[in-house]
Amino acid sequence: MPKIYAYIRISKDSSDAENQRFELLQRYGDDDGIEFIEETVSGNTDASDRQLGALIESLEPGDTLAVADVSRLGRRSLDVMETCAKVMKRKARLVAVKSNLELKDDIGSEVMFFALSIAARIEREMISERTKAALSRKKSEGKKLGRPKGSTSTNPTLEAHAADIATMRRNGISAAAIARTHGVARDTVRKFLKEKGL
Repeated sequence: MPKIYAYIRISKDSSDAENQRFELLQRYGDDDGIEFIEETVSGNTDASDRQLGALIESLEPGDTLAVADVSRLGRRSLDVMETCAKVMKRKARLVAVKSNLELKDDIGSEVMFFALSIAARIEREMISERTKAALSRKKSEGKKLGRPKGSTSTNPTLEAHAADIATMRRNGISAAAIARTHGVARDTVRKFLKEKGL
């Protein structure tokens, strides 16, 4: 029998979880038969590094993945599009309650998915153009580009918080928790910890 999974993602404000739950229950009524999956993680984190990734992998044909709003899937349209593609590939439905968006195996969903893919492509090109413009400006100002000579860190963001991360590790904090705290992927943290011998 097809299942309904209600995914709730919050960044910090726990009251937002209740708001999302309310929106989902408005659509589906009593919570009997709905499995809620809730996590606290940044929307910038890849879906594969969240509980969302495991949830999508467990979907069976006919199952429904429901969210209060499409932004709960990710902050960038590119990430949202990739998530939608994975759900559709598993022949499951994706429902975003607030916007009344529903993706399933029909022509309307294909049109909607095409629109999302166009938005993602535009976003990707805009990011690329902004990056090129910033690099060009820095070069014209005489700034050296690339990693400083002698630097071995794979992630400058984590490097800036190296002391805090070392303290977290000493206190038994997991790589996954560190990744959530700094808004990066778990693999990035694992690589950083290996480099630093933590």
